[in-house]
Amino acid sequence: MKDKKQHFEALIENYSKAMYAQIRSMVLNHEDADDVLQNALMKAWQKLDQFKENASIKTWLFRIAINEALMHIRKQKLKRRFYIIKSGEFSDGAYFKTENDPAKLLEKAMEQLTEKQRLIFGLRYYNEMTHREISLITDLAEGTVKATYHQAVKKIEQYINHYE
Repeated sequence: MKDKKQHFEALIENYSKAMYAQIRSMVLNHEDADDVLQNALMKAWQKLDQFKENASIKTWLFRIAINEALMHIRKQKLKRRFYIIKSGEFSDGAYFKTENDPAKLLEKAMEQLTEKQRLIFGLRYYNEMTHREISLITDLAEGTVKATYHQAVKKIEQYINHYE
């Protein structure tokens, strides 16, 4: 058991920052990203014995993190829908320029992306993964990854240009 614990601690030290960055790029909220990271790490701990050595540990961990982030996003969407229906509040989703903080502007721009675009953009931009690595993590063709990343960048550029 001690070997497993030491191995897992090494994994956390090596990959938790990159996993957090990916989750944060998808979830867009620090507190939620922390929670999702903890859930992903717990799931990885529980399934560590099931890890197949023929795959990259990095790929395996990122798949867990991405799946946890996607599950969180889906739950949040449901909660938001029920809240809007219950409260009778409807919003057009428009954002008004209140700050010139580039990080906030990028965060708002990323909200315009689809889940898949946000996922791929986060892996490429924040974690500096190659298209090939992203393809392995997402089970998407490399060409699809490139096209989706390009579309995400264009949407972000358009959003930022509109609000600058």
